[in-house]
Amino acid sequence: MNYPKPCLRVLMAFAIMSGSCLEAEGMAPLRVDLNAQARNDMETEHWTNWQASGAAASRSFDGVTVRLTADKRGGELRFEGSKALIVTGLTLGADAAVVAGGEPSVMTLELRGLPAGTHTFTSFHGSIGTKLEGAYSVLVDGVPLARVTPAAQAESNEDLASAFVRFEAKRGKAVTIQIVADGTDPVVLNGFAIDDTDPKHRALKPSPANYERHADGDRGRVRLSWTPADSAVTQNVFFASDRDAEEAVRRVAAAEKHSDSFWNSVPQGRAVEVPIEPNNSLLHYAWRVDSIDPHGNVTRGDIWRFRVRHLAFPTAEGYGRFAIGGRGGRVLHVTNLNDSGPGSLRAAVEATGPRTVVFDVSGLISLESKLVFGEENEFLTIAGQTAPGKGICIRNYTFGGIGSRDTIVRFIRLRMGDLAGETMDGMGLASGDHSIVDHCSISWSIDEAFSSRGAKNITFQRNLISEALNVAGHRKYGENKGHGYAGSISGNVGSFHHSLLAHNAGRNWSLAGAIDQANRHAGRLDIRNMVVYNWRNRTTDGGAREVNFVNNYYKPGPASEVMTYLNPQYENPSFGPQQYYVSGNVMEGVVGPEGPASGYEGMRVRGKQPWPVTVEQPFFESYVTTHSAEEAYENVLADVGCNVPMLDDHDKRVIQEVRTGTTTFVGSRSGLPGLPDSQTDVGGWEDYPVVHRPENWDTDRDGLPDQWEARKGLDPRDGKDGAEDPDGDGYTHLEDYLNWLAAGNTF
Repeated sequence: MNYPKPCLRVLMAFAIMSGSCLEAEGMAPLRVDLNAQARNDMETEHWTNWQASGAAASRSFDGVTVRLTADKRGGELRFEGSKALIVTGLTLGADAAVVAGGEPSVMTLELRGLPAGTHTFTSFHGSIGTKLEGAYSVLVDGVPLARVTPAAQAESNEDLASAFVRFEAKRGKAVTIQIVADGTDPVVLNGFAIDDTDPKHRALKPSPANYERHADGDRGRVRLSWTPADSAVTQNVFFASDRDAEEAVRRVAAAEKHSDSFWNSVPQGRAVEVPIEPNNSLLHYAWRVDSIDPHGNVTRGDIWRFRVRHLAFPTAEGYGRFAIGGRGGRVLHVTNLNDSGPGSLRAAVEATGPRTVVFDVSGLISLESKLVFGEENEFLTIAGQTAPGKGICIRNYTFGGIGSRDTIVRFIRLRMGDLAGETMDGMGLASGDHSIVDHCSISWSIDEAFSSRGAKNITFQRNLISEALNVAGHRKYGENKGHGYAGSISGNVGSFHHSLLAHNAGRNWSLAGAIDQANRHAGRLDIRNMVVYNWRNRTTDGGAREVNFVNNYYKPGPASEVMTYLNPQYENPSFGPQQYYVSGNVMEGVVGPEGPASGYEGMRVRGKQPWPVTVEQPFFESYVTTHSAEEAYENVLADVGCNVPMLDDHDKRVIQEVRTGTTTFVGSRSGLPGLPDSQTDVGGWEDYPVVHRPENWDTDRDGLPDQWEARKGLDPRDGKDGAEDPDGDGYTHLEDYLNWLAAGNTF
């Protein structure tokens, strides 16, 4: 069957584990999610997703062709979906093939090309909005073999109802499967599986979730739990680990009770604890639960896999703190300042697979187009602290992530400017997951300096956003209208802490929680220990579902007109509540610290909602070392922005202006103090000398300088030792070096 390449190895593992069903030439099972539209968020991961349309649909899977039609007298075939259903994590049940209008409605699947022998077919059914009253009959070549009542309100894929049938296929002959509804109900088919085990007799809903990368193994043990099959009187648990994910899967797939991977028999249980290596996020764990019914029949379970979490680096905090980055992967060297080509930053960022980007050159990189890392570029560490000289500065175009996962970006300057003549964001983590941006400097953007709409589990810490260009010809605002926005942020949860926003006219921040697919307010944000200076007409405003807003320090500057730190905006209460835990914030010279009791002078609320605006307890833990607002002011100014290998003159000036409450420049168009309209208003790009590492800096190209390897007793001619972690602290030799640099150390 023609499976997507990322799924092939997994499905082959299913073939091994599901041998009791696979009597026809050892076929691997096929699992298909029927999709009504091209939406990634409605696709089921590690299944084959089939987007179909029309009165008939056909697709071949490695020699087996499935044709989907409506019976001539049984209604019309169409494909429908409801994006509101995905809010709970439902994907398989969020859309479906539907046959309606028949009395009864009949859906037909014709299977051609099946090898001769025994096969199984599983169908999945759940309402996608239409109320379903009756049941379905499932027939194979006209013979009724199963009955199923569709699920009314499934919240997960495992909650869908299923029908399971076994049949014989003859060589060269098609098999016809019909699904017939009772009465006038439509037939709703969310997906199907061929040559799989029966989900009603299979363990489901694993925890950690399948493919979880950040399981809690901090105690040296992980609790494995699942929902047992109703028919199971006992279950056999198999468990293995290996640095090679496929080897761990292979061992569990082949395991029997006498093998080393057999863990335990669990009578009617639903959980076991297994030992793991704490901090070792490079190990892959695989496990399987076989279900045994009262008659001794064994239903082999799916193979589930997970990894345990570890801090991205010792000072990583907040909800993105467990980003894996390029840990254990290859090392890619940036050797020139070109926009593209071998040795360029673009070539390294746009590569795939776990990798750490190190810099053998310093200077100014002039991008010729946006440089974006997406989902396919996951497991990425960009280690700007490795650059020689004054470090790296990027200009002209956006540099950031869209849909990236497990990404670490540290010690990078992005000073975009207006040379490209386009309206663009600076940096961002939009739709990202488990990612962190640390010690970066962002300035001179025309749209927003930073954006994280749609993100999950992210952290923005120790960064400096300054001088977003104000009257700069933003395409939506016109030539003479101001913009100058620091950023629109969201996340679930998004952590924004210990960073400096200076000389940005507005959106310091804009809370861009937006609404979810069920038209309810979204966004969960933890904003604490931020320092904000010299805005014009907007401090922090907008809205999100749940916001912790704690111990932030706002310092008005010469351009500042608004003297409130938080300004929630309520525009449509029908979308649900937007609420805030507000405590310890300061508007210098005006108010604070105040809260968490009500009566905030530092807040101005626009609009109304039927729920309280503020609450007296935080919504969730912050996982951030929290200072008072006054302490944060000093703490942030002492350690913020791209300060390794060194602060540049721009950031030194900005930090000094914050300390003294002054500005040096005015906007050439607006005349506003501290709010430039072009980078030329503040002198433009300073000199970033081009410095190259010597050829003998890193002989084996593992990212570790020969001098470091000599100091640590490593072999400068062994290119593999950088990925090793002999002391078991969770950081490889390469990460130990990167963390040493990040702490301000030099040779």
